[in-house]
Amino acid sequence: MTTDGTRDGGSPVAEVVADAWRAALRADHVTTEDNFFVLGGDSLVAARMAARLRAALDVRVPLAAVFEHPTLGEFTAALRAEHGPAVDEAAALYLSVLACSDAEAETMLGRLDD
Repeated sequence: MTTDGTRDGGSPVAEVVADAWRAALRADHVTTEDNFFVLGGDSLVAARMAARLRAALDVRVPLAAVFEHPTLGEFTAALRAEHGPAVDEAAALYLSVLACSDAEAETMLGRLDD
């Protein structure tokens, strides 16, 4: 992962986690070394972030994980260690859906109805 948590050279799950941290913390930029709590996070913000990741990746994210692994890099590594390759696959799928136009998404959903 690059220092700003983007896809350039990083894993899809790292990008999804960085996006979740930015959204929950209302931050424009986060790095792998950033500490969730130093950036203003607390247990309520952690719950919002965990819910966002649960929705995006379909994985359980215990709140304790952010307390045990408070930097973005540590948290991402712990998430990958806990859930294995499936979390990377889910993140890649999530990002590909986000990259779709509305028309492309409708076409994909139409195929599911067939």
